[in-house]
Amino acid sequence: MFKLRKMERNYTFTGDFSPEAVAGVLSIEMILALIANGVVLVITIYQRKSWKQSSTIFFTSLILAHLVLTLYLPFSIAALAAREWIIGSTDEEKQGTCDFIGFIVQFSAYVMYMTLSLISIDRFLFIVKPHLHKRFMSPRVALVLVIIVWIVNAVFFSSGFINGSGIWY
Repeated sequence: MFKLRKMERNYTFTGDFSPEAVAGVLSIEMILALIANGVVLVITIYQRKSWKQSSTIFFTSLILAHLVLTLYLPFSIAALAAREWIIGSTDEEKQGTCDFIGFIVQFSAYVMYMTLSLISIDRFLFIVKPHLHKRFMSPRVALVLVIIVWIVNAVFFSSGFINGSGIWY
């Protein structure tokens, strides 16, 4: 989460676990996530009729957020295998890449949370208030809501990169 005061970082992994075993598990997770999300995304894209439904737009946003989340895995796997954060040649570069990976994780997680909320609202309207769903929840409205979610989260979580903001990941 957010820390309001700066602390020293040494970019090493500590604790009672095998970094190699965790790297192996994360590698399997990454491969499975890419395959599963890729297959579902391709199927969704090729079903043209489904794009006329707001739920398809919300679910596609959720799939894309999951794919963005998998971007952190190669960096984490490399760091675990090396037993330290190796992405970057200087401490400032290591700090920057580590912060960027933190941004990716938090950004995509909150996009997923907010998209799940949109799906819940969409399904509530569809089941409980179908007349309101037909009236207000068009594919265009769903797309606008998804774009707002992605932009708001990008702006909010990128504030940690502003020098002097006091926020870091």
